[in-house]
Amino acid sequence: MNYYETLGVAADCEFSALKKAYYKRARECHPDLFGNAPSKTEEFKNLVEAFVTLSDPEKRKHYDGTLRINASFAVLPEGDTIMDTDADDTLEELIVGNNPPSNTTLFTFFRDLEKTMVFMTSREARNLFANRKYRSAARLYEKLVSLAPLNILYRVYYARCLTHLRDYKKAAFHYRTAISIGKHRDPPQHLHTVRRELKELSRKQMPILHKMLRLFSEPESSSTLTPDEEMIAQAERIMAKMLNETPKKNPPKQLK
Repeated sequence: MNYYETLGVAADCEFSALKKAYYKRARECHPDLFGNAPSKTEEFKNLVEAFVTLSDPEKRKHYDGTLRINASFAVLPEGDTIMDTDADDTLEELIVGNNPPSNTTLFTFFRDLEKTMVFMTSREARNLFANRKYRSAARLYEKLVSLAPLNILYRVYYARCLTHLRDYKKAAFHYRTAISIGKHRDPPQHLHTVRRELKELSRKQMPILHKMLRLFSEPESSSTLTPDEEMIAQAERIMAKMLNETPKKNPPKQLK
């Protein structure tokens, strides 16, 4: 039985149908409603696994690919991740409060109806984003960020929505905040994808300057300047070349 059959939905159904089917099936096998019967517990675990996979646009795309290759052998390859690993991405979605939960699994998480509803909201926002409905997705992610300020995924997807809506300044703020949160995780999250997107965003904010920097760029030196100081220094060198003169040096201070 594949994931679509587990939920009882068509292979081309939208997120709203997945959500409705999950709640309907959950009432039929939720362990709390059947005295934690082993058979119902296993059935509920399979239901959660099916919903978590199909409600994520990227994982669903990979899963559909495996079904086309071999309907009886559905192994999920890892997709693009925001955190350092795919496992970290999964755990991050379970952070509903301000602190990461300890020993939390998808199964124990989904037994809590309130947390399940928050997860549903995040997946609804993810599907809106995948369908390029950025304004609607941004509204949901804004609520999620206020609910869980330390959740990196919420902030990154919110920043992505804002980037598509051309609110670059606000997007940059949430990218930088996500990177700062990652630094204080144990172990620290390097968030290479987030850093790359922030760098691309800076190019969108100042496209003319970046074109000039690429045009007149010089070989890298062993400078100890910060990135901002290096950009300013490089811009000064460019302007000097354009004016066909060397940068002016500050006059020496006179001794009293």
